[in-house]
Order: sequence, then C-alpha cells, then structure tokens
Amino acid sequence: MTLKPLNGIRDLDFTALPPGGFCTLMLADLGAEVIRVESPVQKGVPSLVVGQVALSRGKRSITLDLRNPASSDILKRLIRSVDVVVENAKPGAMESRGFGYTHARAENNRVIWCAITGFGQTGPYAQYAGHDLSYLAHSGLLGALHMDPSSQPGISLTLQAGALAAVIGIQSALLERTRSGEGAFLDISLSEAATWWLTCGINPLSDHPYVLASTPDRRLYRCADGRFVAVACAEPRTWGALCDGLGVPELKPTLHKKEECVAAADKLAGIFLSRPAAEWVERLAPQGAAVTIVNQARQLLDDPHVQARRTVVESGGTPVPANPVRMLSPDGRCTETAVSPPPKVGQDTSEVLLSAGFLAAELEALSRSGII
Repeated sequence: MTLKPLNGIRDLDFTALPPGGFCTLMLADLGAEVIRVESPVQKGVPSLVVGQVALSRGKRSITLDLRNPASSDILKRLIRSVDVVVENAKPGAMESRGFGYTHARAENNRVIWCAITGFGQTGPYAQYAGHDLSYLAHSGLLGALHMDPSSQPGISLTLQAGALAAVIGIQSALLERTRSGEGAFLDISLSEAATWWLTCGINPLSDHPYVLASTPDRRLYRCADGRFVAVACAEPRTWGALCDGLGVPELKPTLHKKEECVAAADKLAGIFLSRPAAEWVERLAPQGAAVTIVNQARQLLDDPHVQARRTVVESGGTPVPANPVRMLSPDGRCTETAVSPPPKVGQDTSEVLLSAGFLAAELEALSRSGII
C-alpha cells in the first residue's frame, strides 16, 4: 500500500499556469484530490496545464463557466466540501467576479486559500504583469546567477520556487487548522520566493558576499565524447582525491591559489579530454572526488542512478519527473508518483458535484444551460 499523507484533502484548482500546476501536482502526488476548474468550451479534450502532461497528471477535472454569474452560487455550495483553493488570478480579480476568499470563508471557515501571483497581493507592483523573467530580474536572483545582465537561464526558476513555497504554506496551514479549526489566506509572491534563495551563506545581500568563481576545483570540463563532467572538489580531501585519480598529485598544493589557477585548469582540461565522461565518473567518484556527469534532459532516461530510483516515470506514455518527496512510514511504505494520465476536461464534473450535495436533476439543468 502506498503512503499518501494528504489523502482525504480536497483541493479546488483554478490555476492555468505553471506555478499553480507545479503546486497542485505536488499536492496530488502526496495524496490530495486535486480538482481542476475549467471552461466548458474545452470539454472532452485532455486537461493540460500549458500543454504539459508532466504538470497535469494525477488530477481530476470539472467544467464551470466562471463568466456566468450563476457559477458563484455553484462554487459557494461546492466550497463546503473543499479544504484548499489554489488560484493565480490578479489580486482582487476573483473577489470582483463574485467568488473570492471572503465568499469562500463565509461558507467554510476551514478553507485554506492560496493565491499565487508575481509580486504579491499588496505593494506598488501588485497589479503589474510579468513572466518568470520579470520576477527573476526583480528578485535579485538573476543578478546573482549572471554577472552579465544580458544573460538569462534557459529554464524557469521563480515558478518552481513559488510553487514550493505555496506547498509548504498549504501544509503548514493544514497543520495549524488541526489546532485552531480555522483556515487561512496564503499570499505567495513568485518574486519573493526567488529572493528567499539569496538567504544562504553566499548571500549577495550581505556585507561580504561570496561569489562562486570558476576555479580548477569547481568547473565544467569537456570529455572525449563531447559530454561534460562537473567537478566540485573545493575541499582538500575531494581535491586530493581528484588529483590522485587523475595521476597529477603535484597539483594538490595549488588548491585555492589564484596565481596557479589557469595552469592547473588547463592541465586538468587536457586530461579530461582523454576519456568519455561516464568513464571519468566511474573512475573518480568512488575514490571520493566530487565528479558528476552533466546530463541534458533526455539523457536522464539512460542515467543508471535515475533508473534505479525511478526519478523519471511514465504518465500516459510521456516521461515525467517523479515527486522528489519520498516519505517512508515505519512499516516501509513510501509515497510514490501517480502515473495516471491527465484527465479529460470535465470528466469528473458530475461525480464531484454529486458528492458535494447537488442533485442529478440540477446537474442536468446546469449542463443544458452550458454552465457546466
């Protein structure tokens, strides 16, 4: 039997963008019943967050025309059986449409409402539009990642950071609810979540920021097969293991000596070019040198460690990352990633609304009117 710690938690998901998709995916993997609220216009097509199976698996889907004023009354009845709401509308937008946190709380004071936005619910930038790059730039994280302001990462970072903050906030609110009996409103800013990543010991906000420079002990080296290895041997022990493993023990005294960095890096670069990347990892890592292969995304599928731990699983024939949270119970049960494919839009509408107390005749009337 699989351990699902959020089993019994019902989440109403109004999001259509990756931050909400990442957040509710994690909740679903941990056992929550995630119900996406989608437009009846899309009924019957696959329910996908920005076209991504990886963000959409393991969830349910209902249809509801939120532009119709009657949808507010339906949501007010449905919210009585809901534990968590996740939304990514502009601040105040859902309230103005007739179903926001105040409306939900009036029906269910135990509901936890999680609002994920770029800049948060308050402040002069709250209504500003943006994308990942906007929040990355504003947060200070882009400046910490790239000294050259013309460079940008090839993958989003703030979206995942904000989603993880949202998951932590939701779980914390669920725990607090067991004590107080009350729900909560969570204000999650993607920009602030990214700024939080500047907290650690290399904090650029500090009086003495420490920049991780590219030195011989911390560098990417090209190998004979064109792939790279990442060397991160910044301590005397790991640096010594690297030098011994490469047959250059004379380089051990050069660690952290700026005047010898160029010559040491050039020598290592020449050595790494003599063998394929995987051979270097097999040879050096067991000896204590911090050397790992640089994987492009597709290469993960053939990585032996990824295969052994099932880091990538299949959902509807599509390879997707597994949930990184592995929770073991005392009897050895473990959380596992759900591999069910994404639902069809609206496939769960009748079942969800019937379970919330709607009558079959009501559902027939709502369907005929096009509201669901």
